[in-house]
Amino acid sequence: MRGTVMRKALVCLAVALVVLAVGALAVDTGFAIATERSFARALMQSRAGDGESPALRYEPEVTISGLPAIPHILDGHYPAIGITARGVAATGTATFPHNRQPHHRRECRSGAPCRVDVRSRLSDVEVAGPHSLTRPFPPSSTLAVRSATASTTLDSVTVGRFLGIDDLTVNTPAPVGTAGGGGPQDGLLSRTSGVLMTGTVRGPDDREVKVSVTVDLSIRSGELHLEATGFYDGPEEHSATRVAPEYERSVLDQFTATLSSLPMAWGTEATSARSSGSDLMIEGTPHPQIYSPLLFLDAESVHWMFTCGGKPC
Repeated sequence: MRGTVMRKALVCLAVALVVLAVGALAVDTGFAIATERSFARALMQSRAGDGESPALRYEPEVTISGLPAIPHILDGHYPAIGITARGVAATGTATFPHNRQPHHRRECRSGAPCRVDVRSRLSDVEVAGPHSLTRPFPPSSTLAVRSATASTTLDSVTVGRFLGIDDLTVNTPAPVGTAGGGGPQDGLLSRTSGVLMTGTVRGPDDREVKVSVTVDLSIRSGELHLEATGFYDGPEEHSATRVAPEYERSVLDQFTATLSSLPMAWGTEATSARSSGSDLMIEGTPHPQIYSPLLFLDAESVHWMFTCGGKPC
C-alpha cells in the first residue's frame, strides 16, 4: 500500500516537473520571438541615404541564436543575429562598354526602383545602453559587434532590368567533369566565372536574337562587374542561336556592364561577387566601430559617423 502511494506521488511529481519544463520552454520561446520582433521593428526605423525616406519596405526577417533566451535578453548579449531584408530599393545605374545604351531601357529609378535582398550576420553582439526584457532593442540602441558579414542578392529579374534585357535568366552550370554534378548533393551551386545568362538582345541589322552567354563576375572599386566572355554551348538548357563572328562582340557587350550603388548593410563595400543558383550575390565585411539599427542602410552616415572622416580608422 505504501509503495503504491509512493509510486503515485512520484508520477505526480514527474508530471508536475514536465508541465513546469514545458511551461518554462514556452515562456522562453515567447520572449525569444518577441526579441526578434523587437530588433526587426528597430530596423524598420532605419532611413535611406537621404536621411528621411524609410530604408525598408517590409519588416526584415531576424533570427537570434542563444538558448535559453531570457538570460541573453537580460544580459544584452547574443551569440549571433541574422538579418534578411527583402525588397530593398536599388536605384543605381549600369555602365556599358563604349557608353552603349541597352535595347530596352529599364532604369532602376527612385520612382520605380529595382529590388534586392540585403543580408547581414552579426556575431558576439552586446547591446549598449538601456534595454529590458520587454524592450530588448530600442530603435536608438547601439551594438558592439565582434565580427560581421554582409551580402546583397540580385535575382534574374533585377539583373535583367539593369541590363535592359526583359527576359534575362541566370543559371549556375554544374561542375564540369563531375558525375551527377548539379544534383541535390551539390547544394546551391555557386560560381565566379562561367555563369550562364540567356536573354534577347539587339543583333545584326537591329534584329532581336535570343542568345546564351558565359559571364564572369568581379568587383571593381566596390561595384559589381559583369564581363561576357563567350557564347555558351554546354549541356545546360540554353539558346542555340549562333551569331556571325563580326557581330559577336557587339552582342556580348550587351551582357557586359558595371552595376553601381547597390545597397549593402552597414555601409559595407563589396569585395567579392558570385552566382548563387539563379541569383547574383555581392559580399563584403562591414567595418563600423558601432552598429545601430537606425543606420542599417544609411551608408553615408555610417562612413562619416563611425569612421575617421570617411576613411577607415
